Amino acid sequence: MIIPRDRFGEWLDPDLTDKDDIQHLLDSLPEPTLTPRIVSTRVNSVRNNGPELIDPAEPPAQ
Repeated sequence: MIIPRDRFGEWLDPDLTDKDDIQHLLDSLPEPTLTPRIVSTRVNSVRNNGPELIDPAEPPAQ
């Protein structure tokens, strides 16, 4: 589930328990815009960390 920042308060509201209100919240969330990309195989190890891990990489040779 991807929640827009401006909806965090609503999403985390412990008083939001009514089924219809929850369904309305879920229905009102925008579809996320996700962009798939090839990244380095370094992302496969928890030992690696850093913003460079999400830099686009060349596709592997086939």
